Amino acid sequence: MTHALDLTFADVGGRTVLTRRRYRWPLLIGRVFPDPVRRSVGSVIIQNAAGTVIPGDVVTQRIAVVDGGSAVVRGQGATTVSGVPGGAVAMEDSEIRVDATSRLQFEAAPRILTPHAHYRQRTRVCVSPGGRAVIVDAVVLHPELTDDVFGSYESLVEFAGPDGTLLALDAQRLGAMPRVRRAPTAFATVYLGGAGCDTTMTALTPEIESLSVLTGDRRLYVGVSDLPNGTGWAVRMAASDGGILRTAIATVTSVVAAQPVPA
Repeated sequence: MTHALDLTFADVGGRTVLTRRRYRWPLLIGRVFPDPVRRSVGSVIIQNAAGTVIPGDVVTQRIAVVDGGSAVVRGQGATTVSGVPGGAVAMEDSEIRVDATSRLQFEAAPRILTPHAHYRQRTRVCVSPGGRAVIVDAVVLHPELTDDVFGSYESLVEFAGPDGTLLALDAQRLGAMPRVRRAPTAFATVYLGGAGCDTTMTALTPEIESLSVLTGDRRLYVGVSDLPNGTGWAVRMAASDGGILRTAIATVTSVVAAQPVPA
C-alpha cells in the first residue's frame, strides 16, 4: 500500500529529526521545528492541501518514533468531511509505532462532519514498554447538521503489543444527531498509551475531571478511564461547540504529555 504519509522520527545528536519523510497529495508537511524549551523534541504540522476529506477518499498514514526520538505531530486547524446525498464513506487509516525509548504526541485536527458526510477512521497503535504516546481523536458536528441530512461517523482505535496481540479496542459511532436537549456537538478522546502510568493518572483524574463546565451555553463534560491490559488511559470529552473542545484538548494534552515515563 502506498501511504499518503510515511514518517519516521529518531534522535540524532540530541535532536529529533525525520529519518524517513514521504508524503503525497492531499497531505503536506514542512520542516521539523525544535521545541524552544525542550530542544530534544521535534514538531511537525500535517496539512491537508484540499482542506477537506471527500466521499470515497482513502487516506493512509504511518508514523514511527524510534531510537530515543520525541516528536509532536499536529494537524492543521480543522478538516471538514464533505458529503453528498448517497455519497461513499471517506476513510482515514493511521498506523502508529513508538519504541521503548521514544515518545509521540499525535494531535490530528478535529474532523468537522457536514451534511450527508459518511466518515470512518481507524488508528492502530503499538507502544513498546518504556515508550509513551498521546493521541487525540476528535469530531465536531457542523451547525447545519439535522436528522434528515446526518450521515455517519465511526472511529476505531486499537492498541497492540509488539507481537501484534490486541490489548485494547475503543470504538465509537454516531449514526444520528444527539436527541437530548442542548446536547453536546463536539467530542474527543485523548489516549495515553504506555505502561506504568496508572498511579500518575489516578492522581491526576480529579484535576482533569474538574475541567467540566456546566454554565449557560458553555458545557464541557470530562471523564477519565483506564484501558484494559495496562495499555494506558483515555480522557473523554463532550462539549457544546468546537471552540470549547479545542481549549479542553489543549489543556488535557499539556497535562498528560508532561508526565514522566517510568524508568
